[in-house]
Amino acid sequence: MMRRMTTARLLSVRLDARLAEALERHCAQTGATRSDVVKQSVAQYIVEHAGPTLGGLAEAVLPAAPKRTARARRAPRQKRFRDYVREKRRR
Repeated sequence: MMRRMTTARLLSVRLDARLAEALERHCAQTGATRSDVVKQSVAQYIVEHAGPTLGGLAEAVLPAAPKRTARARRAPRQKRFRDYVREKRRR
């Protein structure tokens, strides 16, 4: 993903347990980082709820929404590790 901002600020957010678990599940399924998901969510919220000035800023920061397609399932972690080790041994 291309980064548009040159500086970033740290923001701590408290989530209730159910929301935090849902975020973790989503990240595990999509491969996205928690930080990217939260950034995208905040930007979308600003676009929907803020005036035109902040909305335009968020649209400039918000990456284009990916088209949903059927994804191939990722191999289980153990198999990926085993393949990694085998590849390392071949080198």
